[in-house]
Parts: sequence; structure tokens; C-alpha cells
Amino acid sequence: MMNEEQITVPAELEMKSSTGPTIAADMTDESRAPQIPEELSILPVRGFVVFPGTIVPLNVRRPASIQLLDETLPRTKVIGLLTQRDEAKEDPEPQDLYHVGTAALVLKMIRQADDHVLLITQGLRRFTLRKIVATSPFIRAEVDLVNSIPPPESKEWEATFRNLRDSAARLFELTPEAPEQARLMILNISSPEQLADFLAPNLNIDVAQRQAILEEPDVEKRIRAVQRHISAQLEIAQIQEKLQKDVASQFSDAQRRAYLRSQIKAIQHELGEDETGSDEQMEQLRARLTEANPPEEVMKQAERELKRLDFIPPASPEFSVIVSYIEIVADLPWNKLSQDNLDLDQAQQILDRDHYDLEKVKKRLIEYLAVRKAADRISGRAQIESNRARTNLVFSRAARRRQNQSWSIHR
Repeated sequence: MMNEEQITVPAELEMKSSTGPTIAADMTDESRAPQIPEELSILPVRGFVVFPGTIVPLNVRRPASIQLLDETLPRTKVIGLLTQRDEAKEDPEPQDLYHVGTAALVLKMIRQADDHVLLITQGLRRFTLRKIVATSPFIRAEVDLVNSIPPPESKEWEATFRNLRDSAARLFELTPEAPEQARLMILNISSPEQLADFLAPNLNIDVAQRQAILEEPDVEKRIRAVQRHISAQLEIAQIQEKLQKDVASQFSDAQRRAYLRSQIKAIQHELGEDETGSDEQMEQLRARLTEANPPEEVMKQAERELKRLDFIPPASPEFSVIVSYIEIVADLPWNKLSQDNLDLDQAQQILDRDHYDLEKVKKRLIEYLAVRKAADRISGRAQIESNRARTNLVFSRAARRRQNQSWSIHR
């Protein structure tokens, strides 16, 4: 046995896998495969399922499990691994374990302390419990090895196998924490049964679903079950990749714009075209626009003009024109309404007081107010006739004006 100075492994929950399972050596050669006895010492594991063909490190802390190793390993290196139904159970009985498990070869045993042993195990074959022989100090049982049902040889089956292998390789490629060796390993697996047993413990599914795959003797059904889980996880991984690319693209575009703006400001500074307070002036204009709350189309146009100010030197005449335009838009009473005062006598007094002469203009204003006042009392067809009359009045006056201008030219 090796002592703790030879290897350091972080302590974890008892019988939990320390690292992800990896593919083991090919055990299809019957002459090289170790002999599996009909009676096995059963080591309960919790939180994961061990599959044939995988190498899994196990942390052992329970006294009964350590005693199992001390008494069994001198006689045989093969033990039985059964998953607990309830992970929280500290002293599981036979009924607390699934009845299908994996016979495993103990490759290495590393004693970390008196109450902590690290095992490196390699899954060999599926087995089912036939008879419980002993339950104390640890469980011993007679087992039957499970023979897998091979898939039919057909082009459809070959396509199914290749589709699973390619999907799994793509999923591992999109998984950042997955090592590159795992993807290469998947592409080099030629056995469908071995591929399913390698992928199943690496799927992001619960223990019961992994156990269901372990208990399935039909290789074709096992492959299709793994394919369903792989396809679902691959779709999620592809969506995550797209979202990450979109975020990275937006972030890069924002960085590029910020860099270009800083370069423009630096160039303007070198040319002596920058003026202090221009940024503050733009912020004030933007605040005034927000407060004025103009219609959406007007706001969009004003925002476009404000963005143009980023690229126009303050000394440019166009800069002043745009600022004046924004100020006018911000000063207009977009959402402020007042009550109409259609008192004709008062209107005439105000016009005479504030405007000298301009009699024709004043007269037209009074006429307009009179029509407005009358229109408020007219409804239906009478209002339409009033509008027509007003329109005819305007057009007739315009015609007389043009005729008078024509006479004066001829004279």
C-alpha cells in the first residue's frame, strides 16, 4: 500500500467521485479481463453511478467499507459497486441499494489516514444481485453478470452511432471545463456499448437517470437514451454560445466606438478645435429635451442632431446652427395647453396697442378669430358649410390680390 506522502487528494464526501470518469483500457479481450467471482463484496457508493469501462477514484471513509477493503483485497481485486437510493443514508442496508451495479477492479489503494482510503477503480461488467449472503460487517452477495443485447447491423444503426459520437464531441467542444483529451477519446471509440458507458456518467442528469441507463441491457435503447440527453444538453450549450458571442460582439462594438471617439477628441485637441464646456452644453441640451418631452419622431431627430455634435468642432458654424435648432425644439410648448380667449373686442385692443398700422393684417386676424368663435357653436353640416365659406373667402381674396397685382404691372 502507498502512504499519504506519495499522493495528496482533497478530502471529500465519502464514496464521492474525486474526478470525472475517464475511459479505461479495452476490456473486451476475455483472456486479459480479470475473473469476476460469483460472490462479491458490495461497496455502497452515493451520488454517482459507476459504468463499465470507466476509471473512477473513490474516497472511502466509512469503517465498514474500510474493513471490506482490508478483508477482500488480499483475496481478490474485484469488488461490487452499488449506488445508494438515498444519498444521505449513512449505513445502507441491501434494500437501500439499487439491484444493478458494476463489478470493478481495484487498480490502486492509497491510504490517506486511518479513516480515509482513496481507491482507483476500473468498471468491468454489469451485474444484478441474486442473493444476499451477509450484511455484517459489510454486504456480500451472489451476483449474475448481465450480458448486453447487441444492436442490429444496419446502415441506420451505423448512422445512429456516428450521430451520437459527433454530437458528444461537439458538446465536449462547447464545454469549457471538459479536457481536450475527452473529445479526442470520444472520436476514437469504435464500440457503441463502450461509447454509451463512457458518456452516461458525464451527462448532466440525476443519479436515477444514470442508473436507468446502467440497468438497460439493450445497447440500442441505451444509445438512444444517451442520445436524447446529449441532444438536449447540446442545444442548451449552443444557445449559451450564441448568447456569449452576442454579448462579446456588443461589448467589442462599444469599445470600438469609445476608442474612436477618444481619438477624434485627441485630434481636435491637437488642431486646437476643442473648447471647454462643450460636453456640458450637450448634456444640458439633452436634459432640456427630456424635460420638454416632444413627440417620438421629433425626439429621434433631435437625438440625431445631438450625436452629430460629437464629430463637429465647436468653432464650426454648423455647431451653432445645430445648438440653436435643439434649443428651439426644447423651448417649444409641446405638452403645454392654454384656454382659448376668443373675445374679439379684447383682441382688437391688444392688436392696436402692440402693433402700429398693419390694418389689413389685424383685420384678417380678427376675421379668423370670429370664424373660430362661430365654429365652436356650429355642428354637423353647418360647420362644414362654414369651413367651405371660409375657404372660399380666402381663395377669393387671394384671387383679387393677384388681379390687383396684375393691373398694377400693366399700368
